[in-house]
Amino acid sequence: MKTMNSKKDGDMILSGVPGAPGIVIGNASIYKRRLPSVSEAFVSDGQIQHQLDEFQQARTKVEEELTQILDEQDEESTAELVRMQIEVIKDPELNKQVKQKIIDKNLTADAAVDSVFETYLRILKQNKAEDRSVDITDIRDRLIQVLHNYDLHDVADGAIIVANELSPREVIGFADQGAKGIVMDRGGVSSHAAIIARSMELPTVLGTQEGTSHITDDTQLIVDGRLGKVIVKPDEKTRKKYHEQIDKYRKVISEAKDICQSPNKTKDGVSFSLRANIEFVEELEAAKKYCAEGVGLLRTESIYLRKQNFKDVEEQLSFYTKILADTAPQPVVIRLFDAGGDKILDNNSVEQNPFLGWRGIRMLLDQQDLLEQQLTAICKAAADFKGRVRILIPMVSTLEHIHKVRTLLGSAQEKLRQDGIKVDESIQLGIMVEVPNVALQATLFAQHVDFMSIGTNDLTQYLLAVDRGNERISTLYDQRHPAIWQLIKNVSQAAKKEGVPLSVCGELASDPVSACCLVGMGIKDLSMNATALPAVKKALCTHKSSELTELTHKVLQTETIEQVNDLFSNWNNI
Repeated sequence: MKTMNSKKDGDMILSGVPGAPGIVIGNASIYKRRLPSVSEAFVSDGQIQHQLDEFQQARTKVEEELTQILDEQDEESTAELVRMQIEVIKDPELNKQVKQKIIDKNLTADAAVDSVFETYLRILKQNKAEDRSVDITDIRDRLIQVLHNYDLHDVADGAIIVANELSPREVIGFADQGAKGIVMDRGGVSSHAAIIARSMELPTVLGTQEGTSHITDDTQLIVDGRLGKVIVKPDEKTRKKYHEQIDKYRKVISEAKDICQSPNKTKDGVSFSLRANIEFVEELEAAKKYCAEGVGLLRTESIYLRKQNFKDVEEQLSFYTKILADTAPQPVVIRLFDAGGDKILDNNSVEQNPFLGWRGIRMLLDQQDLLEQQLTAICKAAADFKGRVRILIPMVSTLEHIHKVRTLLGSAQEKLRQDGIKVDESIQLGIMVEVPNVALQATLFAQHVDFMSIGTNDLTQYLLAVDRGNERISTLYDQRHPAIWQLIKNVSQAAKKEGVPLSVCGELASDPVSACCLVGMGIKDLSMNATALPAVKKALCTHKSSELTELTHKVLQTETIEQVNDLFSNWNNI
């Protein structure tokens, strides 16, 4: 997550991360979740039944609200998240505990709700299940709001919601009122609010950190969900520029359906592949909608972080099987558990430089039982989908990492054979190229793997020595840097020399002009957030391969980021 505040051409720019693509211009509506003070007084025995009735009525109302939202959803990804919240409000154990607090402790209904939910949230926090805690917090807050007769904040049609954080229910509620864009100080691209925003096609920027401090009600904003940028009080020149970009973007989206259905070929017939990066089953719907050719990057760490049962082979097997079944007959690239860095595994793992520390394969080889369980689950799932599973090793920096994983993969398969379980012998083993030494020694590493995938997000961070989470230096982080293009070219040449398939699965692939440059370099397998597919595909399909090659040649001649940006801005005016 990166945040930067700057002045450029008179405009204040807040930088965050792209949450949902699209551009919108509108007036801000600051949203601060109103949470009434929880009652501190105790009730008499004679008032207990009244408090039980109040709680029951609040439960019923919140469930009805969620059911109404569910009934109005066409998108399965959104519906699934609402169903999860309905499960919470109907949870018999949770409701039993609230009633018990009212009866045994003489608490008011709101105090009982607050007390019981606080215990649940503390458990989730201990288990690092922050994504889940957002849903629980939202249900708690809504129950207390209903008990105090508070309703959702009203917004004007076309408003841009600026908030510290939103729940899925709030995103849906504001969209129903006519909100056209979202800015959040917190939240990541895999948060439920972001998933909902993408499914509802609401341009969204996340992680601005200071948005609610710098923006006031009715301030005019431009939200660029493609680049993760919010322009505060834009001047006339900027507004004109973005109105033109909005017109172009709308044209791209209106043509998206036809574009997605057309073959993946450049104007002169050169084929390429566009796949989806996903983390949740709910994201498959968008991948199908935009005709992704399988999953180019399946992130797996959320299984553990959300459910605390990653070591359960059957639980993992169910997840992998669902993904493979819903994407047949396309390939699925499963990245091994990539904990560490900003995804701390346990309370004892705090490091001074976590992104350079115990993460990815480094952690997995120390927690070998975790790795063995994951490989076993993947092998079991692969057995029913022969030839489609590829395993991607994160954070590789030595050949030893590859050899150890290959040995453990062989052991997992042998054990399954001994247990009488069939095995897919064709599972491919590849590496994420995200550490500079691997990119520089790409020819050597290519000799030991079945495929390689360039992770441009971390490769940029490590090559430029810029911590993406450090707002003081975030302006130095730019995946279009000339050095990045030079290094990608080196990896591309090495992969071609060794005959090893190469893809790009970082954010660079979701930038249409950058995608053209990658294909022009000979990398014809790209994976990205599904919603970015139409714009990338249009850019690739409307150009000849010779034009893409020419673009690449020019990019490799640049010396500065500014030169790259100027070149991209002027190239066919995309």
